[in-house]
Amino acid sequence: MDPMGSLKLPRRRAAVVIAVAALAAATTACKPPPPAAGSVLIGCDRAGERVQVTVSSHLDPSCTYTAGLDIRASDVTLDCQGALIQSAPGAGGRGILVATPIEVPLHDVTVRNCTVSGFLNSLRVTRDGFRTLPEGAEYENGLANIVVERSTFRDSRGVGVFVDGYVEGVTLQNNTVTATGSSGIYLETGSRRTRVQGNHIVGNGFRENGPGGQLTTFAGTDFWFWGVGREGISVDGSYENEIVGNVIERNSAGGIFLYKNCGEYPDRPSYFERRFPSDRNLIEGNVIVDETTGIWVGSRMGENTLPMDCTDPAYVDEPLRRVVHDFASDNTVRSNVIADTTYGIRVEDDGNRIEANRFVADAPGRHAVIIGTPLRTTVLGLPVTGTVLIDNQAELAGNDFPYRWVTGHAGTTAVGNTAHGQPVELCQGVEPPRSPLIFVIAVALAGPGGTPPATTPDLTFPVLGELADCGA
Repeated sequence: MDPMGSLKLPRRRAAVVIAVAALAAATTACKPPPPAAGSVLIGCDRAGERVQVTVSSHLDPSCTYTAGLDIRASDVTLDCQGALIQSAPGAGGRGILVATPIEVPLHDVTVRNCTVSGFLNSLRVTRDGFRTLPEGAEYENGLANIVVERSTFRDSRGVGVFVDGYVEGVTLQNNTVTATGSSGIYLETGSRRTRVQGNHIVGNGFRENGPGGQLTTFAGTDFWFWGVGREGISVDGSYENEIVGNVIERNSAGGIFLYKNCGEYPDRPSYFERRFPSDRNLIEGNVIVDETTGIWVGSRMGENTLPMDCTDPAYVDEPLRRVVHDFASDNTVRSNVIADTTYGIRVEDDGNRIEANRFVADAPGRHAVIIGTPLRTTVLGLPVTGTVLIDNQAELAGNDFPYRWVTGHAGTTAVGNTAHGQPVELCQGVEPPRSPLIFVIAVALAGPGGTPPATTPDLTFPVLGELADCGA
């Protein structure tokens, strides 16, 4: 299905997007073909143990596997045949782990036809010891041709599908990722050349930093905070990826966010030096529906990261605000359909190309593209530079000027863009409201013993709403 050709008028948006989403979901609903010849059955008698998969294997769809599986050998296919891999309530770990030591290459691994529920991560691809790799040696003894397809990953406590640091050559195709506690799909710092294609990514990110509230301690005092949650796909210092032909809808914070990890929480065991930006990614042909922000390039450029204890230097460093430079440049965002989304595409770094996207909404107060970053511009004198905004189409109710710049911009090319079928210029807008702290809507002192406060603060997060016409 061609998503660009499928949306002719805003009033048809809902039916078309539902049809596309159903098509994506159907990729995991079809009965899988029989396992390949030579595949070894992992029977129900092993359903309660953590299984090490070293040769091509398949599961029995009549039973539930409760301890998960590890793949640590090349030339292996795991065909779950529709079987359920489900953790005990509250259990951590990984439902399926594809892993190898940093000194051992791994190649030609396929995971297909699985349903994974629970665990901390439904699936994780990693290299044991990657945090110790020296600069310049990150991809030695790497990965190649790791394919995850036709599977459903749901109800993880954390990220659903996690591609770890310095992992490359992964394809995630025709999967459903839903109801994750954190991001649906996470491309970790230093990962590269992942292809995310034809997946349905829906309803993720509502627990980590989410609207349900969490307890934290800052400067020796207990606080509760409520937040915006996480996005469908996180591109965190990950580069040269292709995110194409997915249906992304109703995730907590938004659709696809590109940013560089600031070197957060250096005292935690998971800390490692973040060396790479989120550059040169292709985001093409996706359908993004009912998000606060569809695609956000440089999503942490103006955010207050004070609680994250970042090791990157701050360009704003005040008692209650710390902002670090974000890095997400030279990306291409092309031929996507973004429907019923408050901010279609936000651009806060340089050299990004926004081309031939379509924005539709029947309700007012929606915006197609916003270019600009306020603090970097005013503090450092570095406005967003070199954006190419070309041949985009917007049909947003009540918005005749859907392409806006804020604070300042430089070297922008804006040609061929339309609103309601008429040519329209890029014009000045208003900076969208930001959280007081990254991810956070509201903060309150905890009660005795860290209990929630007696009264929950107002969790309504402000949005721009409708803007006056340019020149009005």
